[in-house]
Amino acid sequence: MMNRSRDAYAFPELPIEPVDAGTNLLLTGPPLVGTQRLLLSMVSGADEREGMLLVSVDEDGVSVIEDYESTGRTFDPGRMRVVDCTEHSPEPTDAVRQVSGPADLTGIGIEFSSLYESLRAGGIERARIGLYSIPTLLAFAEDFRAVYRFLHTITGRIRTADGLGVFAVDPDAIDDEAYATVAQAFDARVEIREREFGAEFRVRGLSDQSDSWHPVG
Repeated sequence: MMNRSRDAYAFPELPIEPVDAGTNLLLTGPPLVGTQRLLLSMVSGADEREGMLLVSVDEDGVSVIEDYESTGRTFDPGRMRVVDCTEHSPEPTDAVRQVSGPADLTGIGIEFSSLYESLRAGGIERARIGLYSIPTLLAFAEDFRAVYRFLHTITGRIRTADGLGVFAVDPDAIDDEAYATVAQAFDARVEIREREFGAEFRVRGLSDQSDSWHPVG
């Protein structure tokens, strides 16, 4: 049986109970209400034994690092990595790898695995993974089933390696069949809704989590 106190991922800055290692979460919400900011908060572990790997589909690696640091955190290239999937990437570095574009699912998978292994080789025991965002992958894919297979493979690797995955999607940006298919790759959801006084989120599908809505912040 899993030792939850040792293996669970904690979220000290968020009203989310610890989540078991190997869990993949689908973060659902519109793009302009703090969805990316919440994703970055969820994959920012305070434990220096944890790494972070961001798959950035919507903006280049430099911009996503700037977004990360705008949350008050420091990007540590010793334990943090970025796969830049845009078509207008700056020069690659040891911490930022490039692929030819969002349609290059094979290349994204190769760089993901390479950077994951580089973290482990550097002494990082496990990693939090963030992908932003799935609709862009779907927009560049010939068939949404190819994106599902890609997500199924990546989430499987995260599950096997006791990582934590947080993947963002705007359900209103894709059709119902595509959403229902890609959602099958995930264990639970973190839902965001927009209200007059600001955006809220809640966790669905995991035990030991509150059903209450919380401000995104």
